Amino acid sequence: MLGSTGTARATKRFALVAVTTLAATLLGAGPAAGQAQAAPLPPDQGWRSCGSLLIDKASVDNRGDMFKVNMVPSHALRVPHPSVGAAWGDLRNCVTFPNLDTLRQQFDCHAAFGRKEPEWNMESDRFSNPDWKTDNPTRHKCSWGSSDGGGSS
Repeated sequence: MLGSTGTARATKRFALVAVTTLAATLLGAGPAAGQAQAAPLPPDQGWRSCGSLLIDKASVDNRGDMFKVNMVPSHALRVPHPSVGAAWGDLRNCVTFPNLDTLRQQFDCHAAFGRKEPEWNMESDRFSNPDWKTDNPTRHKCSWGSSDGGGSS
């Protein structure tokens, strides 16, 4: 049987593991991130105002075997060095979709090389491309690989 010191340590250890797991899940790391890759496709979500200083509006189109996230960046996101992480969070709060690596990569690519485009589109069926920055972004224009959803701007 554990004494009061052993019980206190076990309780603290359990609380630390629980808090770490929760934080990893909320930040998109750990076991929940892997599960997001296998998540069902999101439902269609028509254009909606995001109530964000960085994103004017967004929508999600379910295409059966893939989905497309569309957004209109605000003027604040079109200027150099915006808060890209905050903008990604605003998009995730505005419309619901699985947190796929390729979507974040396409988003970051648009923020870096296509920020003046009137609409950004990210397709779920594009492969993950962690080297998108060095993979000639002026050639692929944030639309690497093939997509049934049409090209991204």
